[in-house]
Amino acid sequence: MKKIKILAIALAMSFPMSSSFAYVSSSEVEINPSLNDPSTIISNYINAIGGKDKVSKIKNAVVNMEAEFQGAKIEMKQISDSENERMVQETSFMGNVAQKTTLIDGKGKVMGMGQEEDLSEEMVQLLKAQIYVFPEQHYEELGYSLELQGTEEIDGEEAHKLIITTGNNQKTVEYYSLSSGLKLRTSSEATGDITYSDYEEVDGVRFPMKLTIKSPMMPVEMEAKVTSLKFNQELSVEDFK
Repeated sequence: MKKIKILAIALAMSFPMSSSFAYVSSSEVEINPSLNDPSTIISNYINAIGGKDKVSKIKNAVVNMEAEFQGAKIEMKQISDSENERMVQETSFMGNVAQKTTLIDGKGKVMGMGQEEDLSEEMVQLLKAQIYVFPEQHYEELGYSLELQGTEEIDGEEAHKLIITTGNNQKTVEYYSLSSGLKLRTSSEATGDITYSDYEEVDGVRFPMKLTIKSPMMPVEMEAKVTSLKFNQELSVEDFK
């Protein structure tokens, strides 16, 4: 497998840390289906994954994932640290680092195929959402605009369709369940569709343990599974180098 294909997979696996889907009965979360404005949909989502108080207490996360692609093992590690405004994402192929992206002190770098490159200010702005474990509650301060475009069926479930537009006009579509309030999928032209499932509760907050990725950069669908997840860890500068 060529390294460039591994880098494409790494891009596809750049998932929003907070994106989640799990069945929750209406008695467990407070959902008001009559209020369909974007802010209410986001509020319902935060309630569904554990509530604003619990979500706000999550300052950082260390996530390890594994996937198999054409018989090869791919490992990914992501650390998001909103308290210190930094993140790192590392993708390895058969034990060797294929790509590493960092954001620290307002500067971003990407390393891969023996090369290192500073990220443009535009790319740094796009990466800023990744410092948050749950970026949805920060969309406004990130300068994102949200537009509701009706509903759509996702894997047999009716969902609100939200268009998320960044300050530099990058668009992502997010789908939130009408019944549970939870996010079912994110879609974009760059990375394709990422669907979230197999949820487990960690420190009172639900988090997806499986991502199903269907990307134009890959010939077949791929599943990535979370192998470990830890919140609010003691982190050092070395973790982001």
